[in-house]
Amino acid sequence: MGVAHAADGRLLLLEAPLALFPGEQVEASVQWKARHGQGRVLRWLQGDRRRREAQCPVAGTCGGCDLWEAGPQAGDLKRQMVQDLFRRQLGESTPWDWRPAPEDARRHRIQLHWDGAALGYFRRHSHSLVPVQACPAAAEPLSLAIPRLQAAIQGKQLPTRPGRWEVATGTPPGRILATDERGHSWELETDGWHPADQPLRHRIGNHELHQEPGAFFQVCAPWAAQAFGELLAQWDVKGATLYDLYGGVGLFSVLLGPRFQHRVLVESGETAVAWARRNLARAELSGDCLVADVPAWMPEGLGTAADVILLDPPREGLELGLCERLQQSKAGHLVLIGCDGAAFCRDLKRLAPPWKLTRLAALDLFPMTHHVECVALLEPAP
Repeated sequence: MGVAHAADGRLLLLEAPLALFPGEQVEASVQWKARHGQGRVLRWLQGDRRRREAQCPVAGTCGGCDLWEAGPQAGDLKRQMVQDLFRRQLGESTPWDWRPAPEDARRHRIQLHWDGAALGYFRRHSHSLVPVQACPAAAEPLSLAIPRLQAAIQGKQLPTRPGRWEVATGTPPGRILATDERGHSWELETDGWHPADQPLRHRIGNHELHQEPGAFFQVCAPWAAQAFGELLAQWDVKGATLYDLYGGVGLFSVLLGPRFQHRVLVESGETAVAWARRNLARAELSGDCLVADVPAWMPEGLGTAADVILLDPPREGLELGLCERLQQSKAGHLVLIGCDGAAFCRDLKRLAPPWKLTRLAALDLFPMTHHVECVALLEPAP
């Protein structure tokens, strides 16, 4: 992604498959709207000398990554994108913290597609397939499992109907599980793929989280746990009760562990909540794990001054009605997490003026893509 301005001052957001450096000259197709334009780069007229050859053979066509030619500058380019977003949405004077991904951060979960003849990723802006035999953005065990998964499908040891496959490993990487669209899972063993009846396991500090194969979890799980853990500890997030909303299988409840006396986890997925109960019990943490839609569950005046509400909503962010209820909360602090920067900034503005932004950070949890995870700490305004 890149940001530019038209002659009349309107903002222009440009999408490029292999990164954009400031000052590069490109040819792009652009659609103008009332206040901004959106476009896609067609070709480079003058590139930046810092561009590097992509370390992936399908970098120009695969829809999974978009920063390969940035090389070692990828993290800094992302930081500049976030800086521009926060400046435009939250103001020039808003301080924030940047947490770049370590060089060894790799995906522990990838989604491949089988079209009846080949296995791979979707082509950019298309549902046509880019066949792959390896993925340098994935943890090595996952990458090595790709040709074995394709061979098993072609050999009819696994279902052959076209569809999506999720291939995942735990933390640290080890066991490889493949899950089809119907939720059936197989584990890769020495002699091939066998039906799986065990969960994926993630070692998080002194605790272990279990999850159902194919269910949502952090893409770069070890780095995500480290980054969130360090940030929330630095911000000294603690209190009496933690309201862990959109809590999944309990990652944040376990990460924050003894920093709270009690926790209430709310998640709409029954299976995720079942695993959350087990994960909290395994970590010897008291808590109530509830199956509920967060906006429907959220009561007015939730919490006391000693409590913290933590929200990790879907990409589209918080519903307006939920923001209105949060404005009536009596909690002492609120932690908001978002993987879509625009929706995240919108929600911060919706929560004001009762809530005041005190700390802000962006975490590079999605290496080689333009996506980041935004985190904010808010407290009641005077």
